[in-house]
Order: sequence, then C-alpha cells, then structure tokens
Amino acid sequence: MASGEKTEKATPKKRSEARKEGQVAKSKELNSAFTLLFSFLMLSFWFRYMLQEIITFTNKVFINYFQMELSINNFHALLIEIIAFIAKIVAPLLLVAALVGVAVSYLQVGFLYTPKVLVPKFSKLNPLKGAKQMFSKRSLVEMLKSIMKIIIVVSIAYSTIKKVADKFAVLVNSSWASSLNLIGDTAYSLAMKISAVFIILGIVDFMYQKWQHEEDLKMSKEEVKQERENAEGKPEVKSKRRQKQQEMAMSRMMQDIPDASVVITNPTHFAVAIKFDMDEMDVPIVVAKGQDELALRIREVAKENNIEIVEEKPLARALYRIVDIGEEIPLDLYQAVAEVLAYVYQLDQERRS
Repeated sequence: MASGEKTEKATPKKRSEARKEGQVAKSKELNSAFTLLFSFLMLSFWFRYMLQEIITFTNKVFINYFQMELSINNFHALLIEIIAFIAKIVAPLLLVAALVGVAVSYLQVGFLYTPKVLVPKFSKLNPLKGAKQMFSKRSLVEMLKSIMKIIIVVSIAYSTIKKVADKFAVLVNSSWASSLNLIGDTAYSLAMKISAVFIILGIVDFMYQKWQHEEDLKMSKEEVKQERENAEGKPEVKSKRRQKQQEMAMSRMMQDIPDASVVITNPTHFAVAIKFDMDEMDVPIVVAKGQDELALRIREVAKENNIEIVEEKPLARALYRIVDIGEEIPLDLYQAVAEVLAYVYQLDQERRS
C-alpha cells in the first residue's frame, strides 16, 4: 500500500479545519425539497387572501389611478404603493422559505460561521482547474441528479395532468372561480407529490454527501503521523521534554527531603521519606521515594540534614509500591508508620535530654 494513500479516518483537528473552511456534509436537495414543500403549504393557506388583495388592488388601480392626472408626484406615489402591495403579498412566502432553509441547514450542519468562504480566491478563476472540475466525479453525480429530477418532475406532471385532462377540456364553459379552483388544486397536488419525492431524494443525497465528505477528509498514515508530531512534538523532542520534567520533579523531591521526619529503608534497595507535623497534619505523607541509586541519594541527603534513617524492610517495600509522592499514608500502613515515628520522636527526646 502506498504511503500516500488516504486510508485513515480524519482526525478531530482535520475535521475542525475543514469546518472552518466551510467543508461540511450538506445536501442542497434537502433544502430545496423542504423549502418547496412549506412554500406551497403556506401558499395554500395564503392564496385566498392573496387573490382577494389582488382583486382589491386591481379595482383600485382601474377606478382611481387611471383617472389620475399623470405627474411626477402621482407616479412616485403609485410606484411606492405598488412596491408596498407586492411586499405585503410576497413577504410572508419569502419569510417562510427563508426560515425553512435556515432550519434545514441548521439541522444538517449546526451553527456554522465561515468568513473564509467569503474571501475571494483567484485560484478558482483558473480555466484548467475549472475544466477538471467540469469532468470530475462530483460534477458527474450532480449532472445525473439534475437529469433525474427533470425526469421525475416531467413524469409526475404528466401523470397528474393526465388524470384531470378531461376537466381542463370543459374549462371554457366553466365559471372563473371553478377554473381557478381546478388549476389551484392541480398545482397544489403536483407540488405535494414533487416535494415528497424530492424529500426522499434529499435524504438519500444527504447520506451520500456525508459519505463523500468522509472520503474527502480521509488522511494518509503519513499525514496522521505528521499531525501527531506537530501536536505532541517529535519523539526525540518528547523524550527530552520528559527527561526535563523528570529532572525537575527529582529536584523538587530532593528539596523536600530536609523537611522529612524520617527515612524508612530496605536498607539499600528502597528509601521512603515520611513527613509528619502533629501541629499541622492529621496523617503522614510521603515526600520522596526511590530505588537503588536514587535510594542511596535520598539516604545521603537525609544524613546531610540529620534526618533519622530507620531500617524496616517490609514497610519500605510496601510504601514504595503503594504510596506515590505527595500522598497520605494509607490506613493499613498507618500503624506501622506511627510506630516508626514514635521511635524517632523518642530518640529525639533522648538526645535533647
């Protein structure tokens, strides 16, 4: 397998960067389908009001404005009234379409603010790159989807109109209201059928877009390795950093040994420094511990600072294995440690007396 072959799932960092660039799994077909559906639903409720308003405004135009003197002021007033009338009729439909589009987009990708997408990229003006995109797999899929939608719309329109063709034939002898109702019902039925089919296609397209998005985001093993190295540092750098941290921790530990109350040893393999202050502490804590060479260093520092060293092999091994630096002595070892501390305090009292 070639090292550059993209076989690995995208990392969270890669996904985050792609999202910032506006690269998300989103189906435009799903947006169009739901926008079409709710627009026609809104239109079915709004149609009678729209029709009544159009009739009223038309009467007003014929009665009032055709008798009005033609002047700049009158023309300006008429133009403003026409714009206000169109806005009043069309605005609710546009508002519903916009809200549905925003809602469907949010359900697909969540809140997405991508100012980078608004920045013009002159690379997109490259004719060679544009030609490659025209014959790409994605363009082929989009073309097939467009052809499929045209076939579906034509098929549904043909079957729907065919069922009511006889009724359309007698519209000449029907009233204006009957003709309008038949045309409206047919258009509404046609829109609902097309919307339902488009929603199904949109769901399928959304699943395809998610799959395609995952494929586009895939990374090669080398890219994953490189990203990990960039985030964590190269192995040699990590090793040096870890060594430095260990040295700093060792230095802090050695600085805490002079404050210890006693050092319990194995006697040579293990050394554990215990600190306890009856006035300030409830339970003894381990301030340092080490094995072999480090144990020797702990004993040397203890001797330099006149810290009592007590040989208790089982206790030293248990403390080294169970208790970490900075932790309190566990309950099951408290009695043994308390006896050692009592012995040390007794020696201290004898020296002072």
